[in-house]
Amino acid sequence: MRQLVLLLSIPLIAHDLYFLPPSFRVKPGERVRVAFHNGDAFPTSETTAPIARLRDVQAISKTGSMPITGLRESGKEVLGEAAFPGAGDIILAARTSPNFIQLESAKFEEYLKEEGLDHVLQWRTEHGASKLPGKERYSKYVKSLLLSGESTGFFNHVVGFTIEIVPEVNPSFLKAGEKLPIQVLFRGKPVPGIAVEAAFAPVSGKTAVTIAGKTDKDGRVAVPVTGQGRWRIHALLMARCEEPAVADWESFWASLTFDNR
Repeated sequence: MRQLVLLLSIPLIAHDLYFLPPSFRVKPGERVRVAFHNGDAFPTSETTAPIARLRDVQAISKTGSMPITGLRESGKEVLGEAAFPGAGDIILAARTSPNFIQLESAKFEEYLKEEGLDHVLQWRTEHGASKLPGKERYSKYVKSLLLSGESTGFFNHVVGFTIEIVPEVNPSFLKAGEKLPIQVLFRGKPVPGIAVEAAFAPVSGKTAVTIAGKTDKDGRVAVPVTGQGRWRIHALLMARCEEPAVADWESFWASLTFDNR
């Protein structure tokens, strides 16, 4: 059994983990630089990402993959870099090892409402568990799309994470008023009924966070592109934990970042 760490406050679980590289455009031959951000105040990092729990941290292109190394804390960011993995579309990818949290009932119910996890709220009501603490194991899966030169059509490559957001057109070239069709996969299969959130930080102005909608039967939803700037797409799946001795629930967090400037 993996070592589990007990966390005691809801902000630590509510934080989204995502890549926010210094630039989403990389010059040919340039080393890829990355930054992990942790928190809900996109694009600002609120807390330092857990370096000890980061796994499979890599930059992937059509020509192969390279590990992202030199991970280190810098203020509330975690920085790293990778050798140039080739021209075209570059996918930054990482996941975390599972962690455990237990929240008192009121905080757990608040968290479920904020994330739109109505099926969990309904289950707790139907099973008389609304007043019980929430015992949850969670893991996070993050991706970012960079571009070096011309696109190679690699933007929709499936990394193979437990949960994953896959863009179906290249978001780097989208204009205001267009839509980004995405598909959410869980263990390689489409996931219906998952709420998808979009956070948009424009070139100038305040960040806007909206719910793009829920995925259809094929795990698809179209995210409205309201302007040019930096974007974070977020999805969260929660189900009964397959190891009831460890936790009651298990959640899987996915994020995808890109810019379309």
